[in-house]
Amino acid sequence: MSRRSIVTTKRFCFYCGSPLQTVVNAAGQARLLCPRCHAKFYRNPVPAVAALVLKGDELLLVRRAAPPFEGSWCLPGGFIESGERVLEALARELKEETGLEVKGARLVDVVSFVDENPEGKGVIIIGYRVNGFEGEPRPGDDAQEVRFFPLADLPPIPFSSHRALIDKVKR
Repeated sequence: MSRRSIVTTKRFCFYCGSPLQTVVNAAGQARLLCPRCHAKFYRNPVPAVAALVLKGDELLLVRRAAPPFEGSWCLPGGFIESGERVLEALARELKEETGLEVKGARLVDVVSFVDENPEGKGVIIIGYRVNGFEGEPRPGDDAQEVRFFPLADLPPIPFSSHRALIDKVKR
């Protein structure tokens, strides 16, 4: 699927209801424009969180239960909901996917990517090292399996953003 076809999925202006047109700016970026009210519609990146839960020299990973990369291992995390604070999203995602409760966290890094998202949207991942947690890991809503892996022997992780965050905590 091309990015251009994704950009044109919105067909009508949110403000006046007129059909939208795709225009390409000088930088070659496709935008949707309303020819009637001149409103511009941007494809902004969406924010997400990732939890780096360490137990000694082991890192907690979840096996994805849904696309993209279904069946692959990755960090627990997900999209920040509208009106949700970043640390609230971290706690919610960790609880939903692993059953663990966050007791402390510190920022590791903020990374972004576009090419790994099949919808063509950019994603900004805010990675936190979870300093304390309660509970026993168990697979939740988006996870087939949850497991601690030695940092020195991790399975393949398809998201380059997750690999970048993991590299930060290995240092």
